[in-house]
Amino acid sequence: MSARAFKEGFNPGDIIKLTFRVYPPKVDTVVIAQEPGEAFGRTILKLSSPTPGAEIRYLLTDDGTEPGEPVQGDPSAGGSPIYDPAAPPLSIKPERLNQTKTFKIKARAFKAGLSPSDVSPVETFPLKVAVKQISVGSSDGHSSGLSTLFLLLEDGSLWGVGDNRYGQLGNGRPASLADPRVTTLTRVMEDADTPLTDAREVSGSWKFTAVLKNDGTVYTFGNNQYGQLGQGNTTNLSYAVKVNGQSDIVSIAAGMDHLILVNRNGTAVAAGRNQYGQLAPNSRVVTSSSSFASMTEKEDNFRPPNAITNIARAAAGHNHSLLLTRNDKVWAAGKNHKGQLGVGSQTNQNYLKPVNSVSGGGVLSDVVDIAGFDDTSLFILNDGRLVGAGNNNEYQLGLIKTIRNSVSTPLQLGTYSGTNRIDETLDTGITNAARLPRGGTQADDFTFYIDTGGLVHAAGYTFRGQFTDGSERVSLRSNGFIQAPNIQKVQSAVTAAGAYMMFLLTDGSLKMSNGIYSGILSDYIEGSGPVWSVNPLK
Repeated sequence: MSARAFKEGFNPGDIIKLTFRVYPPKVDTVVIAQEPGEAFGRTILKLSSPTPGAEIRYLLTDDGTEPGEPVQGDPSAGGSPIYDPAAPPLSIKPERLNQTKTFKIKARAFKAGLSPSDVSPVETFPLKVAVKQISVGSSDGHSSGLSTLFLLLEDGSLWGVGDNRYGQLGNGRPASLADPRVTTLTRVMEDADTPLTDAREVSGSWKFTAVLKNDGTVYTFGNNQYGQLGQGNTTNLSYAVKVNGQSDIVSIAAGMDHLILVNRNGTAVAAGRNQYGQLAPNSRVVTSSSSFASMTEKEDNFRPPNAITNIARAAAGHNHSLLLTRNDKVWAAGKNHKGQLGVGSQTNQNYLKPVNSVSGGGVLSDVVDIAGFDDTSLFILNDGRLVGAGNNNEYQLGLIKTIRNSVSTPLQLGTYSGTNRIDETLDTGITNAARLPRGGTQADDFTFYIDTGGLVHAAGYTFRGQFTDGSERVSLRSNGFIQAPNIQKVQSAVTAAGAYMMFLLTDGSLKMSNGIYSGILSDYIEGSGPVWSVNPLK
């Protein structure tokens, strides 16, 4: 455009030339929103522009660069990923499970014939997958390797993977007998549209699962052959269903076919199979119960059973029950063929009896942690001593098998010497035990504990090499407990009937032994083999 001014009596003005560029209207700015999603460990985002047909490009950064404009003839050029509104929402996953991070994203929209949109404001989103608890369960023992694995996250969501033939993953989709294994982490649901939230603790068992919520309610799902779900019937459940009539619960423990709940008022109730007296109903007539009933003790045959009212926490072996009291003593009931109740005999007990002291002259006291394995029980005392009772056929107690095949009165564990009971001597006792396993069906043929330094020690027959080099049929079977190599700072550890080990470290990361589930957890784990060579979950 040119312009010049004229006026009579004046020379014409200079010619002014101006160049204007007319821009077409702008594409509307991209809107970035977080979407609810059920993809484990991912933040789900949806990007949109009010301008129909606009192409959206984004960058996961907050530096000065901008999402690039498409190059004519090469729509993939421009240096920025393209977001396809017709595709699934954008899914961002962390590099590791052990960190709380944030990520930033900005976007810009383009459309032929229109000016590019303004760059969207930089949005910041959390990227956190913090594991609070791990739990496992086994369906057929160690022979098949079929088991479940649960990850309870800090946000209260619960995710499971593995065997789901009985609905024990709680995702509403029980697997077929021919193809029982679920190979991706799925969220536990209350129904098709409602995920289970606010979970505080999970206890996996052989074929069923129990979950304790922060509000003190309990949800159960999976196999219910013996009424172990406590729902008043024997119908299997594939969704997590609330247990009616039980509230203010503070501890849960699942055995093979029975479930124990501890109420804040200090009472304990149990449901499920009672073949060996593990429900402690003080009756041999009760073979199973689909409703929760009080666990009782009876000192003699001349008075009615009494419910104990000072229980703090429960633990369960396969077919026996352990209750830790508020004054640091232990009650036990159920199967006792190997002396695992620690009551000085090998007779099954259908009511609660106090666990004997190490000397056998009184009641075991100053107990701070308890754990039930298949037919073995471990106890940690407040001075760090590790005490055990039950089966030692595979050196599960770290004792010399030829001297003690089983133990019915608790014994301090460590390294012993001698050739018989008379000259048996404790050379080095364990005095730094800190934690025992929780949250799942534990090993058949070996036991383990975590020491005050976060190291794991095991004894017994690790038939899949859980604590050695990962090869089949490798056994500890030694006098004393052996420290697991190349793993430290362990917060908790669990095993599915001994088929594999899962470790939650103090930094929130996970490690696994044996590699049975390395393919199932392919998004978060690399490689296979024993824990000392497998990479952390990623």
